[in-house]
Amino acid sequence: MKNFKRMLSAILILTCGFVSFNINANAQNEKMESILTEEDKAEGILEFQTKGQYLQEGQTIIGNAGKGKVNAGGNTTAQKVVDEVKIAVIIEQYNNGSWSQVYTWREVAYNDYVVSTSKTLEVPRGYYYRARGIHSANTDVGNSFTNGIWMG
Repeated sequence: MKNFKRMLSAILILTCGFVSFNINANAQNEKMESILTEEDKAEGILEFQTKGQYLQEGQTIIGNAGKGKVNAGGNTTAQKVVDEVKIAVIIEQYNNGSWSQVYTWREVAYNDYVVSTSKTLEVPRGYYYRARGIHSANTDVGNSFTNGIWMG
C-alpha cells in the first residue's frame, strides 16, 4: 500500500509537470504570434523577462507611409553606457500563413546607452507586414515584434 501511494504521488507530480510545461510552451508560442490588423501602425516592445544585466528596453515600430511604403525602425536602450548597444530591424511579409523576411538592417552605437534607426521602404501592396527587432547591449539579447499591418 505504501509503494502504491508513492507511485501514485510520482505519477501525479509528473503529470502536473507536463501540464505546466505545455501551458508555458503554449503561452510562449502565443507571444510570438502577431495579430493581423487593419491599423496604420504597430509597435512592439521587448518582453521584460529577456532583460539582463545591461539591456533595459527595446522597441520596434512599423507604419503605413502611403503609396506602397512603410516607415519602420526601432531602438535599444541599455541600463548604462556599454561597449556596444545594437539593433537589427527585420521587416517581414505575411504570405500563405507564414512570415518571410523582406528587408533587414542593423545599427550599432559604441560606448553609449542607446541606439535607434528608421527607414522608409517600398513594399508590394496586398500583404501584411510587421517589424521584428533584435536588441542587444553587450552580452544581453532580446527580441521585440509588432503586429501585422495591412498594406492594401
